[in-house]
Amino acid sequence: MSQHKFTIGYVPCAKSSWADARLDQIREQGLAVLKEAMPDATVAGGDALITTDQEADQLADTFAQSQVDVLVIHFTTFALGTIVPMLAKRLKVPVVFWSMPEPPMQGGRLSANSFCAVNMNAHTLWKLGHDYLHVHADMNEALPKLQGQLKVCACRKQLSQFKLGLLGNRVPGFYTSDANELLLRRELGVEIELITLWELVELSRKIDPSLQQQGLVQLTQSASNHGVESEELNKSAALYQALMQLKDKYQLDSFAVRCWPEFGDLFGVSVCAVSSMLNDIAIPVGCEGDVYGTLTMAIQHTLTGNLPFFCDLISIDGDNNTGVTWHCGAAPKSLCSTDAEPQLHKHSIIDGGEVKGITVEFPIKPGRVTMARLSENQTGDGYRMLITSGTAEKTSQLLRGNPMQIKFDVDLPTLAQTLVYQGFEHHFSVVHGEIVPQLIDLCRLLKIEPVVMS
Repeated sequence: MSQHKFTIGYVPCAKSSWADARLDQIREQGLAVLKEAMPDATVAGGDALITTDQEADQLADTFAQSQVDVLVIHFTTFALGTIVPMLAKRLKVPVVFWSMPEPPMQGGRLSANSFCAVNMNAHTLWKLGHDYLHVHADMNEALPKLQGQLKVCACRKQLSQFKLGLLGNRVPGFYTSDANELLLRRELGVEIELITLWELVELSRKIDPSLQQQGLVQLTQSASNHGVESEELNKSAALYQALMQLKDKYQLDSFAVRCWPEFGDLFGVSVCAVSSMLNDIAIPVGCEGDVYGTLTMAIQHTLTGNLPFFCDLISIDGDNNTGVTWHCGAAPKSLCSTDAEPQLHKHSIIDGGEVKGITVEFPIKPGRVTMARLSENQTGDGYRMLITSGTAEKTSQLLRGNPMQIKFDVDLPTLAQTLVYQGFEHHFSVVHGEIVPQLIDLCRLLKIEPVVMS
């Protein structure tokens, strides 16, 4: 997902009669934590404690000029209940409440009451229908928690500016790849650009030979050739450059591709290897015209910085709660297991198999992973998201394509029943990293129903 400028508005609040040098020190520390949490972001505010409506009103003017994307309301102590709703109404951006543990009671006097301040103000925003998240942590614990929630807010902003190129619509019979274009625009802000396969064909035929050669180098480097013909390599290199040009032409962040049945007839090759190349440079490409699966990839990449894997869950029958996820050969080469090597092959399925290239085949590397799927609800007027986690185990080349064995945290029969009886689609995105809490928080901000399997 393309990176966009992100600005944090820091509001260190305190009760005026409790303000002292200790709270000023907390304010300075809080400002430093926020700058460390998102080094590429701008942090506005935080120059002084906010104790009155007048101070908050002046700060709101500063924030409006800075075009802040999120407010971090840091309750160093209890504070007036009028400040937060005023800032929320004026700036219309999500709020992250930051409360701190109560200091040791000395002489029976309450000295902070930070959590109670969040409790009161959260009620107000809840009644107003304004989006908010909450972190409760002292200075030593705040960094990773704030970092996670700020990434969620940044992801929300990026989705609102996200543009996906749908190449050729979904594949035949795959209702699981359907997407409601206007629902997406209304609920998440995502725009879909409809692009014909014909335009891609024509563009690839006109690619400059020097650009095609560059694409060929990227395709063949760090991958061994197993029976793929030079003509197929050249066509794939041209396709790669054509897609890059379409990305620039339409200002796209991602693609979902109708990769069969006519793609191989039009081009003489499959798109898998080209998808792998784009996925490897963090341009998410989903298979079979699946828009929501592709968006899930983009979300996971934004929250982790890691490259996602678009896949099916093809086996729930393994011992020790282990399932197998897989797809044809479009995974990014960076996900290859360290004891394997990416291999360029003829496609194992298209036209009966071993007829046309090209796939990039290898087993996916091990590690902790999060699996998710953005999905429409049954009434088609909103969204839900399946969220689960597990440990990817060392996987051999169990079958052609990109296999990945996962020991799931949730009982596999329970996961299977949820997928079947709650009608989830058969495509998922898996990413290395522990982001279940962040996905839940993103669902809160976007009014998505989280279906968490843990």
